[in-house]
Amino acid sequence: MKKFLVVLSVLFVLAACAGQSLAAKTEDGLRIVTHVLPRTAEVLEDTPFWVAQNLGYMRQEGLELRLEQSFGTTDIKMVATGNAEFCAPGPSYILAAIEEELPIKVCSAYDAINIWGMCVLNSSNIKTWEDMKDAERKYGKKLTVALGDASWEMLVSPTLVAAGVDPKKDIEWVVAGENRYVQVAEGRLDMLFTWPGEAWQLIGQNFDFRYIDGNDVLTTSSNPLVTSLKLIKEEPEVVRGFVRAMAKGIYFTKYNPEAAAAVVCNKFPNIDVTWKAAVFVQEGRVYQMFGKEGGPEERKLLENIGMNWEDKWQLNIKAAIDSGVIKKEIPLESIYTNEFVDNSWDHKAVEKDADAYDIASVKARYKPE
Repeated sequence: MKKFLVVLSVLFVLAACAGQSLAAKTEDGLRIVTHVLPRTAEVLEDTPFWVAQNLGYMRQEGLELRLEQSFGTTDIKMVATGNAEFCAPGPSYILAAIEEELPIKVCSAYDAINIWGMCVLNSSNIKTWEDMKDAERKYGKKLTVALGDASWEMLVSPTLVAAGVDPKKDIEWVVAGENRYVQVAEGRLDMLFTWPGEAWQLIGQNFDFRYIDGNDVLTTSSNPLVTSLKLIKEEPEVVRGFVRAMAKGIYFTKYNPEAAAAVVCNKFPNIDVTWKAAVFVQEGRVYQMFGKEGGPEERKLLENIGMNWEDKWQLNIKAAIDSGVIKKEIPLESIYTNEFVDNSWDHKAVEKDADAYDIASVKARYKPE
């Protein structure tokens, strides 16, 4: 797997400009923290971030959250160079970055399952991972997969390999940009590389898609919250406060998906969905964070929001080696820390906030079912 990050010397040149963004504060003294998203911010699935900011959980920690959007691996580079405080990249990006000695570390779990999957048209012959194997013999061609960015191939390749699909022989990668799902919907490309939060939103917007779940073939964890070694060393209280505020946002979303939908719909009122679809997106977000409702891990994850698990990361490492993302094992202590995970906050207070949130007036703005 070719390197996806610029060399360290270039990163450290960029870091010389980072000082102006570090420790910036609002007029009322809140420490500004920037979280970089690896795509557009105008979606309905980043709910825990908006809950943490708009319900005051960040303020309780002396923080103000700013979300910025990027593409490819820009998010992880910005954190590594001190131009942002946090990001949530996929495990493949994280492991490759650490192998290249970028100064980053996972500070909290976020997506507790393998979120990398595919959407296909309901009329497609491709209905399972098994159907993707040996594509040229079965279909006379490689299967075309729509990507938003060329680097996204790294995210899903471990899942394909685990499913017995050859990413080089069976798949033709097509960089189709932000509206890549349209090309799949119109039948111009075979499959859409995606994840539950996005897939649930597209299905809720009446795209005729079915989701092929990566967690069925590779039961790892996915995008965690990442920060820099510098921030951990110099401002651990900022990392701790951010992780705690995010845990509250995660719990709020799990506890009351309708209230969560209302929060994010207030943020992005122009996204054209029905109310049912808006709530459906939150159910996808909850699935990413806790797995299937009533599943064997759900209670453990609820009681330990933000915890990184050794077995999941060991499997991520193995999958990354098997798919060529990294060359050799990386010590777990170089990948993540659980020192900032804290679930001693008042869960009942978060439940009260969710129960009191004005859902009715938001719901009334949306199309009838």
